[in-house]
Amino acid sequence: MKFCAKCGDEIGTKDGDNLCRKCDDAAANGKRRPRARQMRKERHEVLTSLGLTRVRGALGGVYYE
Repeated sequence: MKFCAKCGDEIGTKDGDNLCRKCDDAAANGKRRPRARQMRKERHEVLTSLGLTRVRGALGGVYYE
């Protein structure tokens, strides 16, 4: 699984592309996505409770194994 570096949503992009489409568009427009930190924290808690470990990929990106 690969997750967006800003909001934590699951993404299916190429290696090196670490933002989802919404965050990429918001960054281009100079806007922020609300509640991104809270959503990322909640997702992290759920995935770690399932026994998955957070890993940073060689090109950036956040993965859970």
